[in-house]
Amino acid sequence: MKPITKKTLIGLCIFIGSLTNIFAGESKTTDPADSFLDLWNIPQLYSDKDSNFINDLKLVGRYQWQYGDVDFDDGNYSDSEVRRFRLGTEAKILGGDWKVKGEINVDDEFSPFYKSLEEAYIRYQGSDNFNVTIGKQKAAWSYEWSTSSRKILTFERSLLVNQLAPKKTTGISASGSIDNWSYSLGVYNGNIDEEFGDFDDAGEFVIASLGYDYSESSSFDKAAWRFDILHNNDEGNNAAKAYENSFSLSHSLSAGKIDLNTDLIHASGYSDDAYGIILLPTYDLSDKLQLVGRYTYANGDNDGLRAQKRYERKVPLSDGGYGDSYQSFYLGLNYYLNDHKLKLMTGIEYADMDGGSDGGDYDGLTLFSGFRFYF
Repeated sequence: MKPITKKTLIGLCIFIGSLTNIFAGESKTTDPADSFLDLWNIPQLYSDKDSNFINDLKLVGRYQWQYGDVDFDDGNYSDSEVRRFRLGTEAKILGGDWKVKGEINVDDEFSPFYKSLEEAYIRYQGSDNFNVTIGKQKAAWSYEWSTSSRKILTFERSLLVNQLAPKKTTGISASGSIDNWSYSLGVYNGNIDEEFGDFDDAGEFVIASLGYDYSESSSFDKAAWRFDILHNNDEGNNAAKAYENSFSLSHSLSAGKIDLNTDLIHASGYSDDAYGIILLPTYDLSDKLQLVGRYTYANGDNDGLRAQKRYERKVPLSDGGYGDSYQSFYLGLNYYLNDHKLKLMTGIEYADMDGGSDGGDYDGLTLFSGFRFYF
């Protein structure tokens, strides 16, 4: 186990203090007049909707601390970490039709302060029918990966999504919605060896998406599907994973306090086929407390799967965590003090990996706890 750092102790104290407030009956209101919630107004540096140039300027950032404890037959592992620490600025200009954003990853020990560039782009957003983004950005693919880490409901995304999703990289993308239909199309640099990528030796990858919202014709509060295709034209790319084609068909349903998000995924080419299903149901126990579940099934030919980097691979695994069949069951509670802007999270996940002929079986239980904050 790593030694406990000063930043970890600070995070742990904040987490314990927040829990104390919950059980003491404090901080249970999301009334905008609450002085505590006024803290989220501080990052707003400037706002003038009538300005001819800068209409809005604010600081953006997120801080996420978590603790993980793995119970495995052949060994245990526990650790706490600053999962994400990011700071940046975001501006709306030229009547608000354009958005400029830059965000960096901060070293949690501030040594050095700057760790890496997370995002840097300019976006035209003057029409719901058509938006275009140029620069280093997130390439949206699958339900879980498309959901920002500010708002994901579990501590980590599912194994198959982590194995197949692309990295943030430089590219150009267009998206929009027309009536009930939505679309996106992006071309991205396949290399992330430099901050904005190496354009000399890299190939590209392309993501195209088409979605349809049929809520109005259904009995649900929300009902929609989306189909994503990722085509990677160079096996040597390191921004996209080593599969030629990756497909995701996601579906979202919402009825009252219950949500259900489903994702069917398949990838092939360059590497052996991988496929699976992810079910992510939630139930609102109250206006602040949410029960979250997730079931994952994944299959990878010729031991084409690998156990989760956090935290399953941290315990001794005879084959480095490679296997051909994987299942996991996650159950957690999220407590929202200020919606996703400040939430406390706890969860437990059981995962089973069949290691095939190489004997890399994994059968373990992971406990999670932590808090997430953004502005």
